Amino acid sequence: MTPLVLTALALAPADPPPAAEPKPVAATREEQKELLEGYKKARPRLPMPPAGEGTRGVNNGRFRAYYLPEFGPGGSSREPDPAMTLDSTFKVKLFWVTSRANNCYY
Repeated sequence: MTPLVLTALALAPADPPPAAEPKPVAATREEQKELLEGYKKARPRLPMPPAGEGTRGVNNGRFRAYYLPEFGPGGSSREPDPAMTLDSTFKVKLFWVTSRANNCYY
């Protein structure tokens, strides 16, 4: 890791203790939407990057540029592997299905 990332990790606030109860599992679409709305108010795990030049973009871009500078502005540091057999649309669907099965909020 770069010294900048190590410094940011050292200065980050300590993680809160694990919850005594697991996150609720939504049984309906409406319940899931309510849980996701409530999750928007959760405390972020990383502090916001300092404001400066080039910080007009969305937060994801700011975080990526600040905490992962080696990946550059394009996101990934390499071209997609032509030998990969799954297309990216299918991989995104797998990501969402797996996240939902594990009760992850994204």
